[in-house]
Amino acid sequence: MDENIKENIEKMLNAGKENGSINTTTITQLLNDLGEYSDERYNKIIELVEENHINLVVDSTDQKSIVLDSSKISIVPKTLSVEAIVKKLKYKEIDLDTEFQRKRSLWTEIVKSQLIESLMIQLPIPPMYFDARDTNKWKIIDGLQRLCTLNEFLLEHKWRLTNLEYLVDYNNCSMDDLPRIYQRRIEEGQLAFYLILPETPEGVKYSLFKRINTPGLKLEPQEIRHALFQGKATELLKELAETELFRKATGNDVQSSRMQDREMVLRYLALHYLGANEYKNCSIDEYLNKAMVFLNEQDNNFIKQCKELYFESLNCIYQIFGKYAFRRISKLRQQDLKPINTALFEGWLNGVSNLSSEERELLLQKKDDVKNLYIEELDKKSSFYSDIGSGKYRSFIRRNETIQKIIEEVLNENRQITIN
Repeated sequence: MDENIKENIEKMLNAGKENGSINTTTITQLLNDLGEYSDERYNKIIELVEENHINLVVDSTDQKSIVLDSSKISIVPKTLSVEAIVKKLKYKEIDLDTEFQRKRSLWTEIVKSQLIESLMIQLPIPPMYFDARDTNKWKIIDGLQRLCTLNEFLLEHKWRLTNLEYLVDYNNCSMDDLPRIYQRRIEEGQLAFYLILPETPEGVKYSLFKRINTPGLKLEPQEIRHALFQGKATELLKELAETELFRKATGNDVQSSRMQDREMVLRYLALHYLGANEYKNCSIDEYLNKAMVFLNEQDNNFIKQCKELYFESLNCIYQIFGKYAFRRISKLRQQDLKPINTALFEGWLNGVSNLSSEERELLLQKKDDVKNLYIEELDKKSSFYSDIGSGKYRSFIRRNETIQKIIEEVLNENRQITIN
C-alpha cells in the first residue's frame, strides 16, 4: 500500500481511537477522496478498525449513496461589476424565485440603504453563491436580498435612500438623484461570488445553502426544511398554506413571509399521518423533518386524498368556530379575539380529520355543543389550558386527547339520541 495512503488511514484510525468509534461512511469517504476505493481495501480497513478495538458504526443507509465524491464538486470564484449583474437581472438571466429560496425583499429600507451606501463608499460586499449549471440562467443560492436590493434601487426605482451612516446628505435620494461619482461607484462596484458548475452533484447546492450563515436574516427551521426536502412535500405545503380557506380560517394572522404558515400545516400533517408516538423520542424539528420525508415518498393519489381531507376538515372547523377557530376562547369575554395557537390548529384539524364525512356533518349540526364544551375545558384552568402552550411530549399527548374527548362526547350524545 502506498505510504501516503497508509499515512491517511493511520490518521483516520487515530481519530477513531480518540472519538471512540468510526463510521463506515468515513472509511468510504476517505478512500473515495484518495481515489483508492475498492471492496478489498475497504474490508482491509474494517479489519484494522477491529484490530485497534475501535467501535465500528455501520450506517443504516447505503453508505455509497450518502458519501460525497468531492472530486466531482466544481465551484469557482468569479467577480462582476454591479452594472453587469444588474444587466443579468434586467434580462432575466438570474432566477430570483428558486423553490429553495425565501421570499424576495425581506430587508427593511434601512438595511437596503446600508448596502447601497457600502458601494458608494467602496466597502466590499459579502460574496454570493449561484447555481450555474444552466449557463443561460443562474439560480441564486445565497444573496437573494442583496440582488433584490440592487434590482429595486437601480432598475425598478422602488425606494429612496434612508438612514445613511456616512453620506447623510443623500438621504431620500434615488439612483438618478445621486452625483455622478456615486452613481459610477455603485455601477462599477465589484461583486464577488461563487458559481456551482454543471458537473457538480445536485445535492451540493442544498448542503451549501444550509451551511451558509447569511448576514441579513437567520433561516427559520421551515425555510431550511423547504430547502432540503424539495419535492411533493414542499409543493403540498405551499398549496395548502396559500389557499383562501386557510387565510380565512386563521384570520390572516399567520405570517407567510418566513413560512410560519407552511410549518403550521406541516405540524398537522405530521400528527395525522405519522402519529403522536413518532414524536416521543425526538425533537419537534426531527419530527417535522420525518414528515417531509414521508410526504415526498407518497404517490399522487395519496397527495390528492390528503388535500381533500385537509380542505373538508378545515372547512368544518371554520364553520363551527368562525373567526375564533384555533384560538383560546374566554368564557367571560367570548368576544375577545385571542392569537392563533399552533397546537390548537394541529389538534383540532387532526381530530376532525379522523372522522367520517357523516360524523363531520353531525359535528356541524351540534356546533354550539362543541364550542361550549371547548370553552368549559379552557375555563377549568385544567392541564389542557397549559398543554396548548407547551412543547413537551406529555402535553402534546394530553391536549390531543382532550380535543378528541370533546369531539367524541358530542358525537356519542347525538348517537344516543338517534338510537332512542
